[in-house]
Amino acid sequence: MAWGITVHKGLEYGLINQIILLLLSLGISGVVVSGGILWWKRKPKNHIGAPKPPERIMARWFIVAMIGMGMIFPLFGLSLAAALLIDWLIIKRIDRLKKFFNA
Repeated sequence: MAWGITVHKGLEYGLINQIILLLLSLGISGVVVSGGILWWKRKPKNHIGAPKPPERIMARWFIVAMIGMGMIFPLFGLSLAAALLIDWLIIKRIDRLKKFFNA
């Protein structure tokens, strides 16, 4: 466990590890920022809800990837299952929420 902590902190393997960790951090930050920008561009005018989904958002590869990620990372799988249950049991049944989320 101590080795994992030192690698995570960038203390092992010298400069190359620090560069790799820097690139990884910048990549994650870029995904977060670009996600917000892309959402804002797709957001409906005069509406604060979620943008309408594209025509074929449920591609087979995406579903398979999410199932695989849920099996590799069980906590991710549980949170994904919880989000789907909330969507199916609450958001799809309440008109005001359905309109807000463009569901």
